[in-house]
Amino acid sequence: MSSYHQKRSKKKISLLLVIVFSHVSPVLLSAFYDKATHTSHNVKLTEFRYWLWAFTWWSAWASLLTVPWAIYKLFTLKRKKSGFGEHMWDIIVAETNFISGVIFCCGGFYLTIHSAFKTSEIIYPLIGNVKSIYIWLLYNFLWHVLAPGLAFYYFWKYCSVNKLKKWKSLGLTINLFNPIIYLLYTMLRPQISNFSKPPTVLPHNYPPNYPYPPFFWIMGKFANGTEQKAGRSKFLFWSWHPSPLMGLIWLVITLTFWYIIFSFLFHFLVKIKAKRDNRLAKNIFSFKLN
Repeated sequence: MSSYHQKRSKKKISLLLVIVFSHVSPVLLSAFYDKATHTSHNVKLTEFRYWLWAFTWWSAWASLLTVPWAIYKLFTLKRKKSGFGEHMWDIIVAETNFISGVIFCCGGFYLTIHSAFKTSEIIYPLIGNVKSIYIWLLYNFLWHVLAPGLAFYYFWKYCSVNKLKKWKSLGLTINLFNPIIYLLYTMLRPQISNFSKPPTVLPHNYPPNYPYPPFFWIMGKFANGTEQKAGRSKFLFWSWHPSPLMGLIWLVITLTFWYIIFSFLFHFLVKIKAKRDNRLAKNIFSFKLN
């Protein structure tokens, strides 16, 4: 192996290891954070049902997809060619991380920072007491800035989309499996998790049955206590009372929204990545000729 390829492999290994760390560490940090900020609900991290709930959040879902992907990449660095399936996995990971970072940076931080002031300190194993605001800043930087940024960078720098460009229709169809599987997982989780141990609090209290309001509306339920007290939806442009019909309407809205977002991302990323790879290949060819 040439020195150039050795150096390139070392960069890939370092990058992938940092990606794994930046996804795994915030999952663990946020778990203790949840336990400390919701003491009245007796959060037990040893319960499997807690982790079933934790991975309903999109950032945790991104980690669930990205960590196995990065580990697979580490064990297949020496392979020179990759197939359609790997190309699909690459772009799904890139899309999922991209959405995670954009949502947080475009307003998610504003909606969650209040939790950092619910308790002054958090006790971590082997570390001791740490101010909660520091933990909030650290795990959100890792989870919503560093992790998605590096995962997307790896896709842009080292992954290929030539197979996706060739079989675009098939790729677009498979690309929609990710949000659909996430939807099914999120909607079925409370049915499974609460079956043997029914929740002692309302579904919208901690830990909530669903992570985001549209999932409650799909099930024909109020999304939070404020909506329940008011007797109508908090969704201001369309005030309604939960019902099976409204749930069906919200299911259609959600699926349509995901179809537009993921279809656009797929088309856009394949197009600009293919252009970038073609331009790079031409530059390398011209350099060799000279």
